[in-house]
Amino acid sequence: MNGMLKGLMAAAALTVLAPAALMQAASAPQTVVVKLSEWSLGAKTITVKGTMARFEVENDGQYPHDFRIQAMIGDKMVELATPVLKKGEKAVLIASLPAGTYNAYCDLPTHADKGMKANLTFEAAK
Repeated sequence: MNGMLKGLMAAAALTVLAPAALMQAASAPQTVVVKLSEWSLGAKTITVKGTMARFEVENDGQYPHDFRIQAMIGDKMVELATPVLKKGEKAVLIASLPAGTYNAYCDLPTHADKGMKANLTFEAAK
């Protein structure tokens, strides 16, 4: 995984922070609820007001799913992810990223191709 940072943990509640160099001072993160199901993340576009978000992820589907954010920061690929969640399991993913648009998706085979993906935009604080 050259140049790739990956945060995975097999706990029911997971907290992953982008590297300190990428973090910006912010007030409380915006909470974003993500309901995973066949074959959706619950939205095709997700917008975060600011540069920090708390993703509350729940698998409402029948099959295992995960929630992953992929971002190119300068010349480095950054990937943040929940563990694979079984039906009914939950995880929390906290991400702090510069303003920009990123890819959010389920990384299990064929799931993103079937529609489990979204454009994720972090907007600069105004």
